[in-house]
Amino acid sequence: MERFGLFEGINEVIGITKGEWINTAPLGIIVGERIFVRLYENHTREIIERTGILHVNVLHDPVVFVISAFQDLDESWFESIEPPVIRNSESWVKFKARMADGYATLEFVDGEVIRRNVRAINRGFNALIEALIHGTRYVMSKNPELKERILYYGRIVERCGGKREKEAFDLLLGYTGIRV
Repeated sequence: MERFGLFEGINEVIGITKGEWINTAPLGIIVGERIFVRLYENHTREIIERTGILHVNVLHDPVVFVISAFQDLDESWFESIEPPVIRNSESWVKFKARMADGYATLEFVDGEVIRRNVRAINRGFNALIEALIHGTRYVMSKNPELKERILYYGRIVERCGGKREKEAFDLLLGYTGIRV
C-alpha cells in the first residue's frame, strides 16, 4: 500500500463510492496487518453494503476534504470518472469492501500512482483535518466541547497553514455554523 501513499496507521483519504450518484467523503483508512475503515450509518456505508466496492484518492487539498465532508463533489471536481480520480490526486486505489460490525475490511483490487508530489508536513493541513473530524461530529451533536476543539485547531491553521488551509477552515466554519 505504501506505493499508493497509504502507510501503517490511519491515513486520511477521500473515499468514493458509486451508486445512483458519485458519493465522496473523507475517510480514515487504517493500515496494519489488515486494511479497514470504520463506517457509520451514512451514504458511503449504504453504497458499500450494496456494491462491495470502495475507491480512495490520496490527495492534499484541504478544500476537497472540507467540501466532501458535508456534500458530494460533483463531476467538475474529477479528472476521471472511471476510475474516479479527483483533480490533483496523487494516487487512487480500488478496494473490494466487506462490511461487518460497522467496519469495512478492504482488499486491494487495483490502483495507480498518478503523480509524486514531494512535500513537507504542513501543520496547518494537519490541524485542518483534526478540526474537520470534530466539525462533522459537532454538526450532529452541537457539543460545545467540540466547538472549542474546532476553534483551537483553527488557531493553528491560522498560524501554520497556507492560503488553501485557511480557505478550507473558513468553509468548515460555514458548514458548522460556528461564528468567531
